[in-house]
Amino acid sequence: MIHALKAEFRKLLSVRSTYYIVIITLAIVLLVTGWGNGVKADAGTLHNPHFLASEATNAVFIGGIILAVVGLLIVGHEYRYNTILYTLTSSNNRAKSLLAKFIAVTVFALVTTAAVLFFAPLCTMVGIHLADKHLVAQTFPIWTMLRDNLFIGWGYMMYALIIAAIIRSQVGSIVTFLLIPLVGEHIVEAIFKSSMNYMPFNSLQAVANNLLPSADNSVSTTHNVVVTCMYVAVGALVSFILFARRDAN
Repeated sequence: MIHALKAEFRKLLSVRSTYYIVIITLAIVLLVTGWGNGVKADAGTLHNPHFLASEATNAVFIGGIILAVVGLLIVGHEYRYNTILYTLTSSNNRAKSLLAKFIAVTVFALVTTAAVLFFAPLCTMVGIHLADKHLVAQTFPIWTMLRDNLFIGWGYMMYALIIAAIIRSQVGSIVTFLLIPLVGEHIVEAIFKSSMNYMPFNSLQAVANNLLPSADNSVSTTHNVVVTCMYVAVGALVSFILFARRDAN
């Protein structure tokens, strides 16, 4: 298992796409929070005591979707370039190989999400300072923010990894990952009505929304966390079964 973990971390940290995605994410966060909501912040925004907390949560929500592509590519690259054969033959158990991917992606998700969480308000404060503006005293419940936002980043990464492990096509996985929240969940809602509280991506997004003071908290964070974990658990089980039983191609 240790050998499989080392191999997955090596794959994760040795491909350029990982660094490109992280840099793109931080650049977008810098532009949005540092320039758009920092230098260009208006008076009403500067008098909001929850401004920095909202900036951090929104950054994690946006950045989590982009960073999740890393979790998708750790599987997609192997099937695209036919290196999956080396992964399967390097271990005596396929489940160990997939579990190692889940662990490596989890660690990556937690580290990068924490980085975005603290990078966003820092950029905002620097932007406000450079514009010679003043921000009122802020309320930033750090432990609640850290707990919930780490869960959000992890959830997006798990969804991406599970989709890639099931579909195995890199292009198909990316399209599916984008279409489910943008189109799929809305179609289901239009058919069944009042089902959005039980949709995978909507439940994960609701965890972020509940951190915002202006959000509708009619559905508790606990409910959304449980729904998300159920989807991750079922998806992981399906991906493990298919990964173990299907051939490499």
